[in-house]
This record gives sequence, structure tokens and C-alpha cells, in this order.
Amino acid sequence: MVWIDYPANSPAAFRIDSASVNAPVQDDFQITYNHGSFSLDYEQKAGGPVTSQFTVTVAGLVEWVPSGDGQFSDGTVIAYTSLGASAFGKVPIVHNQTTAPDGVVVHSFLVQSNTMDITVNLTISEGFVTLPSGSTLTPMEAELTFQLNHLMNRTGTRLSLQLSLTSTTPGQQFILANRSWDDEHAFSQDERAVNVTNDSGSIPSSAWFAWSNHAEVNGQSSPVDVAGPEVNETTGGYDLYLSYPRVVAGTNPDQMDIVHDPSLGVVSAAYQSILEHPSTPTGIQPDIPLYAATMAAMAALVAGTVLLARRQRRERK
Repeated sequence: MVWIDYPANSPAAFRIDSASVNAPVQDDFQITYNHGSFSLDYEQKAGGPVTSQFTVTVAGLVEWVPSGDGQFSDGTVIAYTSLGASAFGKVPIVHNQTTAPDGVVVHSFLVQSNTMDITVNLTISEGFVTLPSGSTLTPMEAELTFQLNHLMNRTGTRLSLQLSLTSTTPGQQFILANRSWDDEHAFSQDERAVNVTNDSGSIPSSAWFAWSNHAEVNGQSSPVDVAGPEVNETTGGYDLYLSYPRVVAGTNPDQMDIVHDPSLGVVSAAYQSILEHPSTPTGIQPDIPLYAATMAAMAALVAGTVLLARRQRRERK
């Protein structure tokens, strides 16, 4: 992981490079955070060209009045809080490292908007880690925990988080799926996703942005509605809206405290090759590392602080 923005003691951007080792097929992906945007670049063959790429930007908060069937598309917007670079620009990142009970190292990177409406915590691990929710965080993804703390303008309205999805790599298709890759492979439950797929090569390459169909709203598990992805004529990308119900709790009925845990990751060619070659020395066997990992100590450099990292693949138990 490389800090890529000044100053070194409170960086506002970073890049994580995660490369597979000891698999029949080697792949590589990078996640870059910069001023409210998370970019994922995936190389289906490590060292080769980028085969899947997208950026998700925390674009804004939308307060709207439901009408018709109660969906976002039929609502009337009454207030909009712009986020993105204007809210996250030059906001320092807080890095934390922990070790799971089974010895897997977990890193988190927390950043709070200067509007104080939202905090984003990116969590990435060197191996398979069971989360408090019961889901499994795999080394082929990163979890994004959104914590929203928003005061609504009037009663009877709903709140939506606007996310912008774009790509700088030609041939990327953004497709809404009823189940995420994690959900289909029993790493999570009750998730949807936008799959970012590139069919231009000899072998299709895919990455994804996923979210749970439920979020914690004022302490209660509540359903999450989705609108989009719809084309944004200005950015040339797509807008995705995650909408949360109004739940009254506490002394202020207009206060909304929301916790939601989306994620972004890749359909890993390295992981798939391990599943298809169980008899190889690096096949799936108990306690055998599938992703070798090392974490170097923090070292001050001219451009900031560098942490060299590789992920670890192990069998999900």
C-alpha cells in the first residue's frame, strides 16, 4: 500500500496493490482512493494489461418525497448534499491494522467527509476473515462501510446515497445483478451487485460493486432499495442510488443514522485456478496459504509512507 498524497503524516489518498502467488494462474488488482473516489484496476494476468476497471465515487446525499409507488424514480427531490472531491478533498485518512483470531492481518482506512454527513471505512484483509455480520471478507475484495449521520429537512421524506460509476477502460459493461458474486459463492447472503464485465478478450474479465439488501437505520435492520444504474449524461458513466427508509428512533425524528456495508472486488482468475486444480501443491488444503503475504514496516519517503503488501489466500473454513 502506498500513500500517494501529501502530507506524509496525514495522507488524503492511497493505493493498495494485491497480487496472487502460488496459484496456477497469477492475477493482480489495485484499489486507489482519492478524494471520495475508489478505483479498482484488475489484471487477469499479473503484469499484463488491465482487463476490468471501474471507479465508484461517493457523489451525494439526496432527500426526497416519495410518491406513486414510493420508488426513487417517482420521488421529488427537496434537498441535495454534494460529496465527492468537494467533501473529501484533502481530508486525512486514519489507518489501522489488526489481526484476526486466526492470524490474518486486516487493514482499515477511515475517512470522514468535511460535511460530517458520512464516514467511509475501507477494510481489506490478507486472507479469509469472518465479519461480525457473519459474512466472509475474501482477499479478492475490499469492504466499504458507509456510516451516514444526516439531519433530514422535513418529515415523510427518504434519504438516498448517490454513487457514481465510471470506467476509463474501453469495453466495460455495467450490469445490475440480483445476486452478488459473494452471495452466489456463499461468502455472504442477500446481496445485489453491479457487475463490471469486459468480454473483449479471449476470456471474459469481471469486477463488481456489491451491497447488502439491508442496512442498519437508527439501530434497526431495514430494507435498502436501489435505483439505477442509469446513464449520467455529464460524466458519461452511471448513477446508482441506494435508498433507506425513514425509521424514527430517539428524541429527534429527523435524525438518520445509517450503517451500510457495500464492497468492491474481482472475479479472480487465480482463485478460480486453485479451485480447478485441487491436486496441485498450492491446492485448497487446510492451513496452506493460497495468497502469500508480507507486511513491511512503515518507511518515510519523499512522496509519503510506503507499506509493501501482498495478500494471502487460504482455504475458507
